Amino acid sequence: MQQNDSLKNIWELYGVNEDPFSTSPLLVIGGSIPIESFVGRGDEIKRLSKIIGSKGGSRTFVYGDIGVGKTSFVNVVRNSAFENGHFTHFKEITTQDKWDSDDFVLNTLSAIYSSLKVIKDKKKYISDKIYIKLASLFEVNRTVTNSFGTQVLGVGVNYGNEHKSAEILPSFSLQELFVEVIKEINTTTKKDIIIHYNNLELISESKVKHLFNTLRDFFQTKNVHFIFIGNLTAYSTLQSVPRFSSILNDTPFHIEALKFEEVKQVIRKRFECLNISKEYNFILPFNEDCLKVIYELMEGNIRDILNSLSTAIFYVTNESPVILDRNRLSKVLKDILEKRFLNNLTPAMRKVLNEIVKHEEITNRALSDRLKIPRSNISSYIKDLERAGCVYLKRKNGKDKFWKADPKIRWSLLKEDPQQRLKTA
Repeated sequence: MQQNDSLKNIWELYGVNEDPFSTSPLLVIGGSIPIESFVGRGDEIKRLSKIIGSKGGSRTFVYGDIGVGKTSFVNVVRNSAFENGHFTHFKEITTQDKWDSDDFVLNTLSAIYSSLKVIKDKKKYISDKIYIKLASLFEVNRTVTNSFGTQVLGVGVNYGNEHKSAEILPSFSLQELFVEVIKEINTTTKKDIIIHYNNLELISESKVKHLFNTLRDFFQTKNVHFIFIGNLTAYSTLQSVPRFSSILNDTPFHIEALKFEEVKQVIRKRFECLNISKEYNFILPFNEDCLKVIYELMEGNIRDILNSLSTAIFYVTNESPVILDRNRLSKVLKDILEKRFLNNLTPAMRKVLNEIVKHEEITNRALSDRLKIPRSNISSYIKDLERAGCVYLKRKNGKDKFWKADPKIRWSLLKEDPQQRLKTA
């Protein structure tokens, strides 16, 4: 059979085992890109560590633009806390708009159980009795939530010689079980527990207000440090829930973009960690001018920078490594943008998109005024652009919606350097 050259690992050409531009957050435990590759946020790490080190529990909110490294920042602190004896679940809990209050608690218990399940010395954290209680909740076919509580469904689950049938847990008992689990871990470790919720912006404004009002007492469970992550919209929404905002222990953490030198250091550390062999050098597939251009274009957003570089390198690499300069980066990314996205847009949609990309954020009303297009038409075009993955809702302020171009659309703003083109001609 003829070998498919497209299946080759292109990163080996650059002296690394796998994609060093991965945008997945650093993990609390494990991961091919180690936690040691994290750079910056020194003041924020010290501040959050102090909060967690103070016994009794807390509620902390972390917010910032999508892709600036909020989750990695929190995971770095959780990793340090875990190494110092605190218990925390390994995978962050990604919130969902469809959740009700029972689902919130159930998924929290599930995150705790999933981490305990892979720990060999479970008795370091929890007794067999409490662990079996958790297992009885999750080691079944599926769970559903209804008005009578949470029903655990299954034909029957075997634990050794014991046969368990389906059981009904009233909704209040989920919180009672959570408190029981927390007390057990706290008694065993003599340390507080850390719970981490991600992506609060995925929950609608009305649902957030209802959930956080309903779960206020749950979030005040003693000896638990709850950390919530969201964007600016989620932050604004939570600020409008006095019952919850009043129990936050400190001012929220605003995570901003990394500095240019920090981004350089992040990428170099990743190449060092993924180096195929310490006997050989790795090759950075871009020059400093190229990195500077994409850094400025993406306003320091680490995820958008990594995505852009990875996309361009995949596109141009074949049989040998390539080192991108600003001109080649510009040409490649603009070609990709045109072929994969802009070709499918109507002239009217392009006109609206070209205006949106000029701004940090812009409302329907402002677009209508600038382009002299009726607001109803603007709304229709934005819906189509949103479906095409070209724009997204950055935040809401009352009835006003503020739209932002997807980062890849910013590739259209890249410009070549004529002087550099002459030098390489």
